[in-house]
Order: sequence, then structure tokens, then C-alpha cells
Amino acid sequence: MTIKYLHIFVLLLFSGLLQSCTDTTQVRVPATELYQKAMVAFEDEFYLEALKNFEILIEEHSGTRLATLSHLKMGDLYFLQNKWEESESSYRLFLLLNPRTHLTPYTLNRLIALNYERNIYGLFAKSRDYDRNMEPNRTLIREYQRFYLLFPQSPYLEDVQAYQSNALSDLAEHELHVANYYFDKESYHSAIGRYLYLLKHYPSFPRTAQVAERLIEAYRLNQQPELADEMQKVLETLRERKLLAKLTMREE
Repeated sequence: MTIKYLHIFVLLLFSGLLQSCTDTTQVRVPATELYQKAMVAFEDEFYLEALKNFEILIEEHSGTRLATLSHLKMGDLYFLQNKWEESESSYRLFLLLNPRTHLTPYTLNRLIALNYERNIYGLFAKSRDYDRNMEPNRTLIREYQRFYLLFPQSPYLEDVQAYQSNALSDLAEHELHVANYYFDKESYHSAIGRYLYLLKHYPSFPRTAQVAERLIEAYRLNQQPELADEMQKVLETLRERKLLAKLTMREE
């Protein structure tokens, strides 16, 4: 009798394990269905539901094309929620898993955009505080250089160039902000270094003449009249050239 009951117990146990495996197989949702459900939720702005389905797809169908694509869509989802770190991680993971994808220009464009947007502050009145961290702008410029070298004919190039131009402008404003801070603190030597750096590295800065004037003033206050006079001559030459250019344009 003992052997008989033992056989029954083993059969029941095996049947239970088999049923458990069958149930697990039945619960596993196909990748295409998960992706479609995630995209519908995404488009309807049910972001938590979309994110959940993308995560399940990545976990249960790792290595498939749709699982890799899910990283890209998660980057887009996080971008819309202003979750910059999560967005960047998702985009970079997508590129790592799919280095030769035709979506690389789009992904790099998004990385450039998020590095610009993450440096905007304020809940209601958006602004760019130039005394804050400027590293996102520097990262953006590096990404732009990479983008331009790899995809000079990309339809996204115009958007990327606009972000790069804005980032350069922000970095120049930051340098001016710091230089003026040193000037106001009467640390003229430090202010001079910042003004010179700005003039050298950001020649397209629209207020170059104002920077030069402040530099001349800093030289004089720092007891460097010769350098002040030299810079004054340079400034006058630049103004004469601009005036001549304007007159030429009017005659044409």
C-alpha cells in the first residue's frame, strides 16, 4: 500500500508541475501583441501602462527586434515626461544594442535635444540660469560634432544645428555671467581671463563689443593701461569694419 500511495503522490506531483509549466507558457504574451499594446497606450498618453508593457517585452523577449526597439520608445516616453536621465539611458542602450540601425540619426537628434532641454529651469516661466551647470551644453556640442561627421546629409541636421547654436550662446552667456561676477568682486585678473576666453572661443557672440568694452575697463582697473589701449584700438578697428560693411550693403 505504501508503494501504491507513493506512486500516486509522484503522479500528482508530476501532473502539478506539468500544469504549472503549461500555465506559464499560456501567460507569456507574444512580442508583437505587447508592442502593439504599449504603442496604443503611448499614443493615448497612458505612459505608465506603455512603460509596463515595454518592460515586460524587454524582459520576456530579450534580444528580439521589438525588445531592442522598445528601448528607443522608452527613451521617447521618458523624454515627454522630462525624465532626462532615464531618457538618455534608454536612447544610449538602444544604440548600444543596435549600432547599425537606420534610426541612429533620430536617436542622436533626441540625445542632443534632451541635453538642451534638461538645462531649462522653472515650472511655469522657463528660463536658462547661466550660473548653473553648463555640462549638458558641452555634451550637446560634442554630440553635434559626432552627428555632423556621421550624417552631414541628414534631414535632422537643421534641428541639430539650431540646438548647437543655442548651446554655444548659452555657454557664452555663462562665461559673461562669471566674468561680470569677478568684475563686480574687483577680481579683475580673473575677470580679464574670462572676457578673453569669451572673445576667443565665441566669436559669433552678438555682444562682442560690450565684452571688449568691459575688458578694456578691467585692464585699466587692473593697472594695465598698455593692454587697455591695445584692445581699444582693436575695438575701434572692428567698429570701422562693421560700419564700412553696412555702407557697402546700402550702396548695393
